Amino acid sequence: MITLYTSFQTKEFSSQIPDVELYITQQRILATVKVTKSGDTTQIYEELLYPDLSGKICLADLDVLIEPYANRWLLFSLQVDIKEQQVGTDSIGGETVTYTDTRTLLTTVVSCRANILNMTAEQWCSKRFLTLMDGARTTAQGWQERLTFIGNDTATCTAYYSDGSSQLRNVPIVNALGDAVIIDSSPQNFTTSGKILMRYVIRAGERTQEYLVNQHPEPDIAPVLLFWNSFGVQEIAYCTGGFHQVSSFDRKQARIGRTKETYDMDEKESFKADTGVLTFPMANWWREVLRSKDIKMLTVYDGYVETGYGKPVIITSEKSDLSNEADHLPRITFEFEYADRNHNIFDVRAEGRIFDDTFDNTFN
Repeated sequence: MITLYTSFQTKEFSSQIPDVELYITQQRILATVKVTKSGDTTQIYEELLYPDLSGKICLADLDVLIEPYANRWLLFSLQVDIKEQQVGTDSIGGETVTYTDTRTLLTTVVSCRANILNMTAEQWCSKRFLTLMDGARTTAQGWQERLTFIGNDTATCTAYYSDGSSQLRNVPIVNALGDAVIIDSSPQNFTTSGKILMRYVIRAGERTQEYLVNQHPEPDIAPVLLFWNSFGVQEIAYCTGGFHQVSSFDRKQARIGRTKETYDMDEKESFKADTGVLTFPMANWWREVLRSKDIKMLTVYDGYVETGYGKPVIITSEKSDLSNEADHLPRITFEFEYADRNHNIFDVRAEGRIFDDTFDNTFN
């Protein structure tokens, strides 16, 4: 007989799949783990497991086992089959197996690398967007903003203007064909002629996200980074602090005949970025950028961020020091470089300036 001490909830975060603990009265079990996506089932584990002296068996580290699939899919099904076996011997000394009990555990896995406390995956999906942003987000005209959620709720926006008025607006849908709905929450979608947009709140069912609009006429944003967050969905981060580009060249030279020549050269372009002064919620959210494995630097062209094109980059170092001291102003600095081996990159839309459009637009 199998006695289970673990059960799966309807939805589970991929990083928080519980270990399966059970007790048996027979000699062993056959444990099988399967994942299913869009009707296609893949068996990823099958093993005969034997109990300790007390009869206990533990299937541990299921989160590690399914991690490659959580990196590929936002939602998928996980099934654990446990079959208890009574083992005997036949007349010629061979092994006989009789299945005496069977248990099956099923759940829908939500891709998430974070350890979410005090909220289940089911609750998060119904009450929160797929972001670790917890508080008001700072934005500005011309910035591209995206929100992603699981469900079929209709998203609306309440926009608040400088004259004290407000309007209820529709929110454009970017994509609703996959496992989640992606909406365009950019501030330019909610502007009104003759009024200044001060802030707006996006709602989709019980989910809410507030945006505070920076009223500086042209915030200098450099760089703009598209990254994949802890849920495996895209977000965009903007830096408004200093931005430095540093070039270095590793030359291999030798004297050939009467002349010394450079026969090989390795060019490296590195960047030093500063987020600028942040609110504490924005500073906590910015650490998502630092822990992301997939980041692209986007181009700002003609005053707008182009999300369809970007160069892959990797962060090489960072300084993120947040304090509760009264005079502390949160900000994060970091260094990054192109992921491409060839760092000799030229953007034809740079219009002859020293730097491309991701840099300070006052340079000529």
